[in-house]
This record gives sequence, structure tokens and C-alpha cells, in this order.
Amino acid sequence: MLDRRTKSKQNLLRIIIISLIACILCIGFGIHNVYMGMPSKDTLKTSQIEVPLLLNSEIVLAEEAEVNVILWFENGEIPLGIWTKKPMPNWNWDYKELKTGNGNIAVTISGHCLIDKNEESNLYSWYTIMAQQMAKTDGHIYLDERVPQLVDIAAYLSKTNALPSQWALQGDMVSIAGYQSNFNNSVIAGQDLVNIQLLSRGKNTEGQTVLAMPVLLEEF
Repeated sequence: MLDRRTKSKQNLLRIIIISLIACILCIGFGIHNVYMGMPSKDTLKTSQIEVPLLLNSEIVLAEEAEVNVILWFENGEIPLGIWTKKPMPNWNWDYKELKTGNGNIAVTISGHCLIDKNEESNLYSWYTIMAQQMAKTDGHIYLDERVPQLVDIAAYLSKTNALPSQWALQGDMVSIAGYQSNFNNSVIAGQDLVNIQLLSRGKNTEGQTVLAMPVLLEEF
């Protein structure tokens, strides 16, 4: 009787141990599958990275900004779809012809508007798509955004992971050009590849700042 009871207890203990091991293995595989199906922290961090313009950079107090867009076509031919691809519904294009140094007639279409934070996000999405399309032609796109205040340029470059490559200081104005890997549109400036330029001037908290992509064409 004792042997039978002992054997029964041993068998029961074995069943319990085997069941526990099976449960642990199932839980372990389940956790593994969950983690395998989830993106890593680095992946999540990367997917959440956005390139803010001035209003959405969290370092600007202004609620509105003035934005200018210039599309430049060296051979004077504008693709048919360009006129209808507007940054926002109330956008108007101005048409101009310019004579280049080699005697050709270049064409620019330009526009400007006041925007808020929501419109700024839509504008950047439009700019990204347009820059890719313009790269397939002989056209170039230039965008600048202006706010009526001084901006900590170093803080903005750090926030957007932009690497400065050129800088200049003249009176109360500082200009820094650099490269940001998320911006698709770039130009060669001297020996440097740049796609972002910031200029800020003024004293204390009063002044003006312009963010240009890839570089500033108009006066500041």
C-alpha cells in the first residue's frame, strides 16, 4: 500500500511539474511572439521623428508665420500639373519670366501666405512631395518661413538633428546653413551639401527669423 501510495504521489508530482513546465514554456513563447511582433523602442522613436518647421518647433512663440514658395524652371517649361498642386486651397501663383546669364528664358511661379500651425504641417507634407516631383524635372523648389521674433538657432538645429556646415555673422544678424537628413531637397553651396538655412536678427527677444529650404533666395 505504501509503495502504491508513494508511486501515486510521485506520478502526481511529475504531472504537476510537467504541467508547470508546459505553462512556463507557453508563457515564454507567448511573450517572445508578442515582442517579436512589436517594433523596438528605436523603431518607434524613428517612426515618430518629424521635422518641424518654425511654428511647430516648440521654440517659437508666434502663432502665425509668413511663408513664401518659389518654383524655378530653367528651360521655361512648367509641367501641366504644377498649377493645380497648391500648398493650400487659398493659394495663388504669380508667373514671371527671367532672362538667365546664358540667354535662356527661365520661368518662376511664386506665392506667399500667412499660416498657422495646422497649415504649417500640411505645407511641409506638400513641400516634401513636391520636392520629390521637382527632382524628376529641371525645376527647383525653394521655401522660406518667417516669424517676427528671434529664434535660438542652435536649439532648432539640435531639435531637428541638422548639422551646421556654414555660418556668418554680420552686425546683429546670424546665418547658419546645414544639412538635415529628412529634407529631400538640397543644393551644393561651395563644397558643402546643404538643405536648410536659418537667419535671425535683432536684440533681446525682438527681431525676425527666417527658415529657408534649401537656401534663401529672397532678401531678408
